[in-house]
Amino acid sequence: MLRVGVGLSAERDSERAASEAAEMALQSAGLTKADAVLVFATTPHGPGFTRVTRTVGAACGTRAVVGCSAAGVLAGDEEVEDGPGIALLALAGDVSARHFFVPDVRGRSETVADEIAAIVDREPRPPAGGTRLLAIFTDSYNVEPGPLLGRLTSRLPGLHVVGGGASEDGSVGELSVFAGDASSSNAVSGLLLSGDFRASVDVAHAVRRVGAVRRVTRAAGRVIFELDGRPAYEAFSAVVPGSLLADPRRALAVVLAAIGTQDDFVVRHLTGIDPSGGAVAVAGDVHDGEQLFFGVRDPNAAREQLQQSLQHLAVAWEPVSPAGALYVNCIGRGRRFYGVPGLDTAYIRQHLGALPVAGFFSGAEIAPGGGGTQLHQYTGVLTVLGPRA
Repeated sequence: MLRVGVGLSAERDSERAASEAAEMALQSAGLTKADAVLVFATTPHGPGFTRVTRTVGAACGTRAVVGCSAAGVLAGDEEVEDGPGIALLALAGDVSARHFFVPDVRGRSETVADEIAAIVDREPRPPAGGTRLLAIFTDSYNVEPGPLLGRLTSRLPGLHVVGGGASEDGSVGELSVFAGDASSSNAVSGLLLSGDFRASVDVAHAVRRVGAVRRVTRAAGRVIFELDGRPAYEAFSAVVPGSLLADPRRALAVVLAAIGTQDDFVVRHLTGIDPSGGAVAVAGDVHDGEQLFFGVRDPNAAREQLQQSLQHLAVAWEPVSPAGALYVNCIGRGRRFYGVPGLDTAYIRQHLGALPVAGFFSGAEIAPGGGGTQLHQYTGVLTVLGPRA
């Protein structure tokens, strides 16, 4: 049986905090050691990241320690968005764990994906009906996630891939990923879980649609020239108030493009508009035939979509009780977005009970979408683990 425990410490001393979070996680699951551990530590622990990984590995009796730096962390119903914090998720039972570390990722996203795929391919597959889940954590200052995830989708079709981009509080300008007993920037780390368990992933967005869902009828790379056969800028200007339209820089900061269907889409920032040429540019490739709508970040929409996601998961797991969950929450959510702290974890507890859940506030979220693995933004991605029915 898969067992999951979580722990959190707001201690300022890195070694003490890591030890406290590890002890809490093991005790909560009734474990003396773990097969694998996911650990996330906030920026104030930066000078002690290596002490964190080594302490966690020693306390949990495993070298399969993986995670990243974070602007904020969460465990149970607690969220730490400011100051020191270490969150930890420990797993043991019907699972085999293979952790990995890929250094020097700058400028070679597709090669990195090939290296990860080779690692996964070498690992034995679980028995019939079993599950494989790949969790990866990236230094998003140094790796292009689009090519990385696109290549992983083509190399590992059908494999659930989740995770996120490491984050920081803006004080250091550097990100770190953890693997084994070390931490490093300019790298990707990951954990392949395989065994007789079940995993389900749900993505909750924070975007309210404005205007109609349209079809891309002419695009090249990241520039959209036509939507529904008309200049793309026409569709954009039709949903943007005149006062906002008069300030293009602010309009680009407020309005987002959602590519995909209403139920399955990815959000991308707008990077430019050309009123005279009729074009709109986005931070990601767009292809003819895809659907697209414009939207804005909205706390009420985020609440509604998270609750819908959680209701779906609660029904999907009946009557089996899940063992635990990883929650990767965008740094653009949380207290500053909602106006109150701890909202997402409160909703998780409301719908899924006292589920052991831990995670972090990420620079971007990695989860399934559109038939492959996608980079998501402004989302909360909950990966629930537990026994098969």
